[in-house]
Amino acid sequence: MKKLITVTFLSLCLLAGCSNTNEPAADEGNSTTYVDTYTSASSTKQMLDSDDLEAAKEELSSIDSDLATLAQTKEEGYVAPEGETMVEIMSVNPDGTPGLSTIHAWRVDGDTVTVVLTDGQNAQNLAKVGARGSILAHGDTYYLIHLEVSDVVELEYTDENYENGLFNSSYSGASNQLSEYTITMNILSVEQVNLYIPN
Repeated sequence: MKKLITVTFLSLCLLAGCSNTNEPAADEGNSTTYVDTYTSASSTKQMLDSDDLEAAKEELSSIDSDLATLAQTKEEGYVAPEGETMVEIMSVNPDGTPGLSTIHAWRVDGDTVTVVLTDGQNAQNLAKVGARGSILAHGDTYYLIHLEVSDVVELEYTDENYENGLFNSSYSGASNQLSEYTITMNILSVEQVNLYIPN
């Protein structure tokens, strides 16, 4: 419970300056213009660049998911990624409050991150090109990945799709017949965050 409260408080702090999540900055050639200026005010966060940024992306790709569908996990010889880790995905709700979800299905591929989300408020916040959000991931350290949506694919619920195992292996929306969204996002920046969350 303490961990949940701490993460929720952290998300409130991290998203406090993110009110313009769906409006791209004027200078689209400079990724730092997409990231809220509050980041420079905190001594607990460090914006990564050059070799440090590439090393962070490589580390993140070693703890991500393969986005396997349920059918794929049942194929002979399937082996789940050894280091896959759940992360917190964050966005801003329509009323300005922070949206926070723990997710299993995320993958880093160079300068992009792809996530698979069951329909819900966070999925609705992010399921449009140009929307922005962040992921908090824990590798050797905590990383805050700032993202902008570049592509959205919806898999609508049908009994056939569900029975054929086309939904992600962590899909939990069958009882409510919820859609699933595969959302691809460009990495705008990555911060190293000095964060302690008690057990």
